[in-house]
Amino acid sequence: MSSVLTVTTLGYFMVRLGDTIISSDSARSQKVWKVFKRLITSRHKTVTVESLIETLWPEDEPLDPQKSLYTLISRLRKLLNPDGEDRPYILYQHNSYQWNPQVPVYLDVAVFEQLLKSAEGVRSDEEKLPLLKEAVALYIGDYLPESTSEVWALSMSNYYKRLYLRAVSDLADIYARQGNLDEIIRLCSDAIANEPYEENLQERLIRALFLNGEIATAQQHYNRFTDLILKEFGAEPSEEFRALFKGIWDQDTGSYDLASIKRKLDSENGRVGAYFCTSDIFNQFYLFDKRADERMKFPVFLALITVSSVRPLHNDTSAELKFLKNVMLTLRQSLMRTLRRGDVVSQYSKNQFVLMLSAYLPQDAETALTRVNTLFASEYKGDPAQIDYSLSQIGGTESAQFQRPTK
Repeated sequence: MSSVLTVTTLGYFMVRLGDTIISSDSARSQKVWKVFKRLITSRHKTVTVESLIETLWPEDEPLDPQKSLYTLISRLRKLLNPDGEDRPYILYQHNSYQWNPQVPVYLDVAVFEQLLKSAEGVRSDEEKLPLLKEAVALYIGDYLPESTSEVWALSMSNYYKRLYLRAVSDLADIYARQGNLDEIIRLCSDAIANEPYEENLQERLIRALFLNGEIATAQQHYNRFTDLILKEFGAEPSEEFRALFKGIWDQDTGSYDLASIKRKLDSENGRVGAYFCTSDIFNQFYLFDKRADERMKFPVFLALITVSSVRPLHNDTSAELKFLKNVMLTLRQSLMRTLRRGDVVSQYSKNQFVLMLSAYLPQDAETALTRVNTLFASEYKGDPAQIDYSLSQIGGTESAQFQRPTK
C-alpha cells in the first residue's frame, strides 16, 4: 500500500511520505523544493516552463535553464517516488507543468479551505462551531513563511490570512452568542500571536477581558497594543479603536447611580449632524433597529443592576475580582436568556449592568427584572451576592429602588 504524502505549509514547510520526512532545507535541495512549492501553490492550474525558470533564477539564469529545470523536476519526482511506484505527482504538457490533482495528498491549506467552505454551508452555530474550531487550529502561522518575499507566495499568504481572520471573527461571534467569554479570550490571544497588528482581534480580546471582570488585564493589553503600534508605525491605533475604549478604565473603582447615568446618556455632548461610527457599531445599530418593532409600542425604561458581596471581602482585591467575575458572568447569561429581543443590555462598570426595557408600566419592568433574578438565583454558584435594582422611565423623572439579595 502506498504511503500518503502529507504537506504542511501553514507556519512552516514540511513534506512527509508516510512517517518519513523527505523535505530538506539544505542548500543543494532548496531549488528542488522551490519547484515543489511553486507547483503546489498553483495546483489548480498549469505553470509554464518560462514562469518556473523565472521563479528559480530571477536574475542569473544558467547556460541551459530548461535542462536545469528538467533536472530539478527529475530529482523531485524521485524524492516523491523513492520506491519507483507509479504515482505521477507532476504532469507535463504543452510546455507547462502541473500538480496532478488525481493523486491523493494531504495538504493542510486544502483541508483548511474545505472546512471553511463546509462551515459556510451550514446554518446553526452547533454545526459551524466544530468546523471553524478545526480550521482555526490548522492555521499556526503564515503560508510558506520562508517564501513570503516571492510574489507568487505572498499573494496566497495574504489570501489564507484573510480566510483565517474571518474564521476567527465568525468563531468569536459564536462564542459571544453563547456568552463564553473565556473562549473568546483564548481564541483571540492565540490569534494575536499570529497577527499582533490586527485591531479587530485586539478589540475583541480587550472587550472580552473587560466583560469578564479582568479589567486590569484589559487595560494592560490596550496599553501594550498602543505602544506596539507607536513603536512599529510611529502612530496611534485608529480613532475608532481608541473611541471604543475611551473612558472605560475608570470603571474598576466605585459605582454609579441611575440619575447620573441618565444625565450622561441624555447629554448630546455638543454633537451635531449625523452620527459617525465604526462598522462594528454600525452593525450593532442595524441589528438593534431590526428588533425595534418589539419596543416601539411600549414606553422604554432604564434599569441599573448593581452587584455587591454580602460577605465583607476586607479589601481583598483578588477575592473581589474572582467574586465579580463569577457573579457578573452568571447574571449576564440570566439577562440574555430572560429579557426580550427588543431589550438592550450593557455592562456599565465592573459590577453594574444598564438596561433598556420595553414595558407598559413600571410594574411590568419590575416583573422582568424579577424573572432575571429568579433565573440568576437558580443558577448562581458562589459567595452570596446582593443584587440592587434601580428603574426609571426614559423621558421621565421618577425612579424606583429595590433590592433582591441572593444567598
